[in-house]
This record gives sequence, structure tokens and C-alpha cells, in this order.
Amino acid sequence: MIKIEIRGQALTVLFDPWARLFTRRSSMTVPLASIREIEHLDHPLRAATGLHAGLRMSGVAKVGAWISLRGVKRLVAARRGEPGVRIVLADRSSGYDELILSAPAPALAEVRR
Repeated sequence: MIKIEIRGQALTVLFDPWARLFTRRSSMTVPLASIREIEHLDHPLRAATGLHAGLRMSGVAKVGAWISLRGVKRLVAARRGEPGVRIVLADRSSGYDELILSAPAPALAEVRR
């Protein structure tokens, strides 16, 4: 679904063609200095709550933009059976407050370093 890379001083998320339909972007790059917190999620699907624009297959996958009732805007690419991360951003310059991402364990290990 996605690939997470650290390139220089930035974290880049690359979306596969299927996820691009719902995120409306092929990639997202965030400066490492803009990352306030990274949290491991055993069940990333549960972290995406509120109103959404994108794909929601109950209990299977969520891909797109979610806005919580408190106004937190999240870019989500999560699916069942994969661990994930919540990346809290320091500002909304990228258009989002948080990223909720599922990815294979090696990619997540790179993000947590």
C-alpha cells in the first residue's frame, strides 16, 4: 500500500496507485524537524475516527483524509493485519496534523529511529 523512506532531513511516504486514488497524491514529504511525536500502533484502523473523504471498508482498510470532531486532520493509509504508526506533526504546513500509516515492520523500524 505504501512505502516509507527517510531521505536526508525528510520523511517521505510513497503511495501505490490504488492508495493514490483516495489520498489524491502520489507521495507526501515532511521535514523531520516538523515531526513532534511518533507512536507505534498495533491497530492503526482504530486511530482514524471522525468524518472522512476517501475509502472506508469497515474493519479492512481506511485510505484518505479524516477529520476528528476536535478538528484534528489526518492523512490515513491503514489496513487490517499490519502494524502502523501515528506521526504527529508540529504544524499543519503539510495540510495535516497527523499521519496514520500501516507499513511492513522494516519500514516502521526506520521511522522510529
